[in-house]
Amino acid sequence: MTKMHHVAVFVSDMDRSLHLFRDILGLELAWHLPVVKGSRMSALLGIRGLEMEIAYLKDFDRGVSVELCRMRHPEMKQAPHNIGGSGRVSLSFQVTHLESLHRRLTDEGWQPFSPCMDMRDPEGRSVKLFCFPIEEGVVVELIESKWS
Repeated sequence: MTKMHHVAVFVSDMDRSLHLFRDILGLELAWHLPVVKGSRMSALLGIRGLEMEIAYLKDFDRGVSVELCRMRHPEMKQAPHNIGGSGRVSLSFQVTHLESLHRRLTDEGWQPFSPCMDMRDPEGRSVKLFCFPIEEGVVVELIESKWS
């Protein structure tokens, strides 16, 4: 089973983007992390020295989620595989059988940035995920969780 989890939009101005999605479009701010960094996040996205700001907004009634990401390091135009460029999008899908999907994608020529990684979301819940690039600088994140 696969369902859309969220869409990540890479932005250059977090305050302006929050104003648009929260104040004008009416999404609720679920959480905001001013600084996200570390070797696990760098491995997950295939970017050395990654540092970014993330805000997660939801329309709880409709189940719509948008993740705003602002690259702090490296600068957007220096990020590999074009992720992080202003206007770039990342698609996140909730899946079952994450390990077998990782093997299948690898066998069929897609190159995940990392093995499946156990992590915690900002609310402390366990998730397992990995990311891989597709054409046009789009990155796909596959996430498996027990809570959704």
